Amino acid sequence: MAASPGPAGVGGAGAVYGSGSSGFALDSGLEIKTRSVEQTLLPLVSQITTLINHKDNTKKSDKTLQAIQRVGQAVNLAVGRFVKVGEAIANENWDLKEEINIACIEAKQAGETIAALTDITNLNHLESDGQITIFTDKTGVIKAARLLLSSVTKVLLLADRVVIKQIITSRNKVLATMERLEKVNSFQEFVQIFSQFGNEMVEFAHLSGDRQNDLKDEKKKAKMAAARAVLEKCTMMLLTASKTCLRHPNCESAHKNKEGVFDRMKVALDKVIEIVTDCKPNGETDISSISIFTGIKEFKMNIEALRENLYFQSKENLSVTLEVILERTEDFTDSAYTSHEHRERILELSTQARMELQQLISVWIQAQSKKTKSIAEELELSILKISHSLNELKKELHSTATQLAADLLKYHADHVVLKALKLTGVEGNLEALAEYACKLSEQKEQLVE
Repeated sequence: MAASPGPAGVGGAGAVYGSGSSGFALDSGLEIKTRSVEQTLLPLVSQITTLINHKDNTKKSDKTLQAIQRVGQAVNLAVGRFVKVGEAIANENWDLKEEINIACIEAKQAGETIAALTDITNLNHLESDGQITIFTDKTGVIKAARLLLSSVTKVLLLADRVVIKQIITSRNKVLATMERLEKVNSFQEFVQIFSQFGNEMVEFAHLSGDRQNDLKDEKKKAKMAAARAVLEKCTMMLLTASKTCLRHPNCESAHKNKEGVFDRMKVALDKVIEIVTDCKPNGETDISSISIFTGIKEFKMNIEALRENLYFQSKENLSVTLEVILERTEDFTDSAYTSHEHRERILELSTQARMELQQLISVWIQAQSKKTKSIAEELELSILKISHSLNELKKELHSTATQLAADLLKYHADHVVLKALKLTGVEGNLEALAEYACKLSEQKEQLVE
């Protein structure tokens, strides 16, 4: 489950753990999306951080040396156990076997390297022999730690793909049985197939429910919950609609109702898979799921990285990235429900952010050719200015969205349209039903906006 690239660099996965004072960071191509993977990594990160952050000038007492060696050995042993589990998963999943095995080999090598570098029981003897240790080659430990965490994370993410595959397989079973249910012509056959369908839906509900609880992204969790709620409701509606069709085979409205339920379930099933895989049903990456807040956060990370490296990205990429973010703010400025004050403020902050970026790029170009203290200070000031502008823009967008949502929920708290829709449906008043359905669609569009 590798990270999906975002638009023009906005949505690229951030590092699993950011670089700290020790220069310790992970492969920026990895993104952890589930709590289970994150929690599995935390103990390893804690142990490695202990090794990385030891003080070089600390007196090398026997107690200190023994503690460092214990941590190194513990890391190596934990990696060894982890590799065995990874290899077992690889043997059961041939399509992922090669990738998992490569990552396991990398993890094992990194664990052994860390164990060797922390094997310092007789430090004076080792130093006289010229053997490399954690005290003489901290960079080597950092590299080994980075490789270890990166490879372990790869194994975990590959194992996570096994879970995703299980969910997709379960969905496919449900779809296949639904196709049979659509074509059924007798009650006896319907009861038999629906029983199988029920069992498959229970399995899918368990798998998708576990995945929902494991997701880190609250927005995705909410979308998953909504899709699963639709499936739960539609399962009972499918039973009623199918029975009605079997009892009244010549009733056109009964057939349309049945088709509507089946279509709704298929859409919900696709939505679950879309959330799980981060891809649309046609295989395209789900770019729309990347929020403005995420874009701003990652854009700020990119510009702040200029403090450490002036050459790691292009100026064009930064400009395009900012434009993508600001284009998303048009959802607010173009909305008829956004107040004039909020709209003007958003436009003002957007313009300011563009100007600040141009100033930053100008100073950035100078900093690449002139390594002076004044230029460095000017670059720092430019970074702080654009970060401040983006923070203000984020606050304004949050304030606008909160106000719109509060007003909308307050206005529709009594559910007048929904109640009227139910009533007209029971009465069979098709004209009024169409009118209220249209009003409900307008409310939905406003809420989505």
